[in-house]
Amino acid sequence: MARMQESHDDVDEENILSRNNLSLCKANYFETCWCKLNSTEPVTCPYLLRYVVSSSNSSYFCVYHTIRKVIECFNSTSIFSKIDSISIIYIYLTIFIFTIGFIGNGLSIIILFNKKLRCLGVYRNLTILCTLNIFYLLAISIRHINTYNRDLRHISPQLCRLHTFIVAFTGHLCSWQLVSTSIQRVYALLSLDSHRTKSWTPTLVILIICIILPLFIFDAQILFNYGILYKHHMCDDRSTEQSKQFQRATNNPINNIKSLKNISIIYHKKFFLTQTSKPIQCTVCFLWNIIDTFIYAIIPFLIILTSSIIIIIKISERRRSMVNIGGKCHTNRRILSAQDNSSILLIVINCLFLIMTGPFNISLIIQSISNYFFSKSLSIKFFLQLNQCLRLLQNSYHALSFIFYCVIGKKFRSSAWSLCQSVCCKSFSVAFRKRRSQTSIILRYFTRKRFKSIVTTRSTSTNDDNINISNSSNINLNLRKPCTTYGSTQKRGKIFKTTVQ
Repeated sequence: MARMQESHDDVDEENILSRNNLSLCKANYFETCWCKLNSTEPVTCPYLLRYVVSSSNSSYFCVYHTIRKVIECFNSTSIFSKIDSISIIYIYLTIFIFTIGFIGNGLSIIILFNKKLRCLGVYRNLTILCTLNIFYLLAISIRHINTYNRDLRHISPQLCRLHTFIVAFTGHLCSWQLVSTSIQRVYALLSLDSHRTKSWTPTLVILIICIILPLFIFDAQILFNYGILYKHHMCDDRSTEQSKQFQRATNNPINNIKSLKNISIIYHKKFFLTQTSKPIQCTVCFLWNIIDTFIYAIIPFLIILTSSIIIIIKISERRRSMVNIGGKCHTNRRILSAQDNSSILLIVINCLFLIMTGPFNISLIIQSISNYFFSKSLSIKFFLQLNQCLRLLQNSYHALSFIFYCVIGKKFRSSAWSLCQSVCCKSFSVAFRKRRSQTSIILRYFTRKRFKSIVTTRSTSTNDDNINISNSSNINLNLRKPCTTYGSTQKRGKIFKTTVQ
């Protein structure tokens, strides 16, 4: 308890208890408001609850009260609405789809950076699309898989706005990046542009100016209230005022488990005795669902469909002209066939986009119309289960790009196979080098040992030879010594005598 007061609540106690020239004018479970003397306008209203991460789970939402000095856990259903209840199967399938999508899109990005593929604009655009798919799948997965163990859009209005913006913005980027790829491919076919460039600047300029900036201006109204959501926001209708007060505690969490050891925990099944759920105003939801469906699905559907038809017509015309020409210009025929393969890959991806993302957007329009014109929906559970299935189908489109590219694209498949071969060869070479280095170390050890033994035997033999040579030289010197020394001493004596005289 003492640690808790020292580490967390000194500031709160100063703000709440020690007020000079202020009087307590308002107090409830969530906050205490202090006013000036003889005044009803509050000066400060310190918030009293802090979210306890370690004690909370999917069933209970726990808070620490700074005045009561107690951890109180309330039933999550009384704080967070269960209108959009998600099944556990849906959560596990979302995790599974995210892992497949992360691995598949990551491998696709590595393969699409090949020299042969990145020369074509289609594969450069598909690289960007794979990157956007990863961000979209990440935004979808963190909605239900997070530290709060519940839907992020039910935690607080701020998190609801942020997550709605991220999902909408990344989803719109994915669809319009595919539209941009189709339009660039149609332009290349109509202009007969077969020039290959390695530059990423035109692709990135089109991405930033024509896609990112307009979509950011449109989707930013979710974060900043303007446009459709100027007067009323759809995230403000998800909970009551008392639930929002509890949700404020998540902005100031307590993560230190040691400081909460000696504090008692009280569990409450229900806190709000007369809780009335606020009816959701369907006007904003209806308008947003309609416009979002048009931006994400319907307008891209129409553009992609028309561009796919133009691409099919141009490919058939090319093939007819190649048959009429015959066997001339083999290099041009190779370039045209490679471009036709990339065009076929793009057409199949467009068709899969229409098939796998269309049903969910159509069902959203039907549900929003029915909720707007009818006060009671016919079967809420049926629509919830249908939304989960169609959402999984839409998310699987963003996750299965690697499989689509391998099945449809010949160049992608060949470059993937060559990359696998190179990786296998490098791994085998590295393993062979390690074994070779180990064997060389062992051989060096034995050769050094053998060399030392040879050196020691040679050194002993050379020492014996040197001793014999020195003994023989000494004998020879002793035999010659009297002759040489006698003559030399006589001469030296004679010279000495002459010098003395």
